[in-house]
Amino acid sequence: MKGPVTSRHLFGWATPNTHRVSILLEELGLDYRVTGVNIRARAQFTPEILALNPFGKIPILVEEGTGAPPLVLFESGAILLHLAEAHGRFLPPSGGARAETLAWLMVALTGLGPATGQAHHWTELAPEKPAAARAHALAQVDRVYRLLEGRLAVQPYLAGAAYSIADIAAFPWVARHGWAEQDLADTPHVAAWSARLAQRPSVQRGMAVPHGAILA
Repeated sequence: MKGPVTSRHLFGWATPNTHRVSILLEELGLDYRVTGVNIRARAQFTPEILALNPFGKIPILVEEGTGAPPLVLFESGAILLHLAEAHGRFLPPSGGARAETLAWLMVALTGLGPATGQAHHWTELAPEKPAAARAHALAQVDRVYRLLEGRLAVQPYLAGAAYSIADIAAFPWVARHGWAEQDLADTPHVAAWSARLAQRPSVQRGMAVPHGAILA
């Protein structure tokens, strides 16, 4: 998009993936408006949402400016990268620190989130809960939590010394650790990291988006 962004519109619900984006928007101090998309009512498949994201998923961020069509972004990881790069924060610009941040971001995007989502399906949402499927899903979550615990035992944040989009991507899923029957007492370094992030005002504001949605 050419020229400054004049407005941002976030379409999302009270989901970990939406909260990744709302937390970063709050951390960056950016103005944005929110439209709630109730995924329990399958509102993500309405014509309005499919016109923005044909995959029928949220979150979606639309940025508007002058002199160019709106920029429509979907997939939470892509939105995090766009915002971090556009504003020069929470992602090192180059070198090893950037590569390390991206690696841990991918752990959150491709490991923690999908594993927890699958576990939530087999422990709560599925009408039938085969023991093998449930055990497999929970084992995958355990594996990710062991990885995070080892990392946070030696570093204050996932990418090292600095808070980054890797932490922002991981936190909303760890906040739903109960979905995967995880007891944070078993991973004390993850627990301490999560508690520290939960105290950040921007994280608290981001986790409350959209207003009135049930955090479940």
